[in-house]
Amino acid sequence: MQVALKIDVDTHDGLRVGVPRLADLLEAERITASFYIAMGPDNSGKAIARVFRNKGFLKKMLRTNAVAMYGWRTILSGTILPARQIALAFPDTVRQLALKGFEVGLHGYDHVRWQDHLEHLGESEVRTEIESAMAAYQSLFGHAAHGFAAPGWRETRLSLQLLDSIGFDYHSDTRGVEPFLCTVDGAVFATPEIPTTLPTFDEVMGSGEALRDGQSIARYYLGQFKTDRLNVHTIHAETEGISEVDGFATLVRALKNRGAQFVRLDEFAASLDRRTLPICEVTRTTMPGRAGWISKQGRPLSVDSSHGK
Repeated sequence: MQVALKIDVDTHDGLRVGVPRLADLLEAERITASFYIAMGPDNSGKAIARVFRNKGFLKKMLRTNAVAMYGWRTILSGTILPARQIALAFPDTVRQLALKGFEVGLHGYDHVRWQDHLEHLGESEVRTEIESAMAAYQSLFGHAAHGFAAPGWRETRLSLQLLDSIGFDYHSDTRGVEPFLCTVDGAVFATPEIPTTLPTFDEVMGSGEALRDGQSIARYYLGQFKTDRLNVHTIHAETEGISEVDGFATLVRALKNRGAQFVRLDEFAASLDRRTLPICEVTRTTMPGRAGWISKQGRPLSVDSSHGK
C-alpha cells in the first residue's frame, strides 16, 4: 500500500508551530512526506467573507472549533491585525524540511486570494500569484519547485494553462482517485495531476458520534486506504500539526504496522508515463464537511498514446 502524505501549510502559525512538530514526528517514524507552503502573506482573516458566500462555512467553523484551532491572531490576520508573511518569515524552517529529505512544493502565494477569488481573476492576476510564489521559493532554495498544490483544491482552465506553460513536473489541485491529465472545455493539459484521494481530517472530525477524537478518526481512516493504488492524504499543519497531532501520530503508526510504503509526490510523479495517463474532465463539486466548491476528477475521456509531452 502506497501512501503520500501531502501536508498543506496555509498560515504563519501553521509554519511556525505545526510544521516543526510534524517534521519531528515524521523524522522519528522514519517516513517521508511532501510539504506545500503558501509563499506569501497570511490573510486568513479575509476568509470570514466565506460566511456569506459559502454555504456550510460557519457550520464547519463551529464543528471544528476553529477559534481554538487557529487562534485569534490568525483569524484576524490581514483584517484588524496586519497580515504576516508565511514562508519568508521562517526561511530556516522551510530549508530544514528539504535538508531532512522532505519535498517542499508551492501552495500558491496568497492562499485566501486564490481560494476565494481564483475564478474571477484575470490572466495577469493569476500569473502574478504563481510567479510571486515561484520567486519566493527561488529566493529560499536557489532553484525552482517541482510541484504545485492549489489552495482550496481550486483550479480553472486559466490556472491550468499557466501551470502548463511554466513546466511543473506535476500539480495536485483536485480530489479524485488516480493520476490523470486534466481537460477543461476541450483543452487537454500536459502536466500530470495527482489528486487527493481521501477526505481531510477537518472534514470528518466532529461529523458523527464515532468521529469525535483522534483514536476514532484514525480507525476511520484505516478503512479508507486502498491497497491497489496510491493513497494521497492531505493534512494541514494547522490541524494535524497542532491540535490533532496525537491522532495523526496514531494514524501514521497504524499505517506503518500495516506495511504502508510512504512516498513523496515528486518521486511518484517521476514514475508516471504521461502518454498512458487517462484524460479526465475537471468538474466542480461540493463535498460533506467542506464549504464552497472544489475541483474534482471527472470521468475519463480517452487514453491517447500521442498525448503528453
